[in-house]
Amino acid sequence: MISVATEWKERFDLRRFFRGEKAVDGPIRLTHRRVFILPNRRGFGLAVLLAIQFLAAINYSNNLAFILTFLLAGIAMQSTLYAFRNLAGLSVRRGKAPPVFAGEPARFELHLDNPSRIHRLGLSARLAGSATTIRFEVAPESTAALTLHAETEKRGWLPLPTVTFDTCFPLGLFRAWSPINLRQRALVYPRPAPAGIEPPAIPELGNGARPSHSEEEDFYGFSGYRPGDPLKRIHWKGVAKGQGVHVKQYAGGETAELALDWQYTPGADIEARLSRLCRWVLDAEAAGTPYSLRLPGAVIEKGRGEAHRARCLEVLALFGL
Repeated sequence: MISVATEWKERFDLRRFFRGEKAVDGPIRLTHRRVFILPNRRGFGLAVLLAIQFLAAINYSNNLAFILTFLLAGIAMQSTLYAFRNLAGLSVRRGKAPPVFAGEPARFELHLDNPSRIHRLGLSARLAGSATTIRFEVAPESTAALTLHAETEKRGWLPLPTVTFDTCFPLGLFRAWSPINLRQRALVYPRPAPAGIEPPAIPELGNGARPSHSEEEDFYGFSGYRPGDPLKRIHWKGVAKGQGVHVKQYAGGETAELALDWQYTPGADIEARLSRLCRWVLDAEAAGTPYSLRLPGAVIEKGRGEAHRARCLEVLALFGL
């Protein structure tokens, strides 16, 4: 009895018309329960015009005016059926949501399946809190892919906001809309600190990098400078001669190792520290230098590569959350 009362309470909750129902994994099929229709400004304007025309027809007892009024009203009311049919039957399922850095727009991919033979025209989609509207159409018995963008301000998981699909097809007099909530989220990494800040000296490794080779014996040439290369390996004499910035390369042994440690990372607060660690992870990966990451409660051993980078950035994004 309680569950039935709760269901009816949720069904008649006016907020459902704007925020939709509870989030689900999907796919979500747009049925009569999810599609709502109301006249827009043009529709209200036409209603006022027809009311004036109807009063004029009564006043002058003009049959042609009556016919015109009822004809226009019938056409307008018929458009509600087409507006509903333009949305009803579509199935919405979630796609990919790749990680982004704080400050970059998160990208949520959605797929709309149209199993019917009706060409869905004049559709639009918009995220809650966003002023950007995407307009699209779905061909008969096909699928359309949409990418919606949401602003990001802080790190962590960003859930997909309410997505509202609407249409004013065919006459632009009525607006049919359907707000839905899918369980989808995007991972937001910390905002990287500006480049040019080198990792601090760590007691175990001296200056944060541990060369395992003899530089005097294994030197074999130069390469172009990349962010993250140790300053002591830069060929400063060539820089002074205007020959550009080059880095000494050594053969044999292992490459330098970079240890990134929360304890030795400067910063005014938690976010500032995470921002610098994020920058050092990106620079080390770009330079091809193996690196490890140590945070309170999390230790990632030395490595490199896309999977290692993603793991480190995920730990930074979810630290303390």
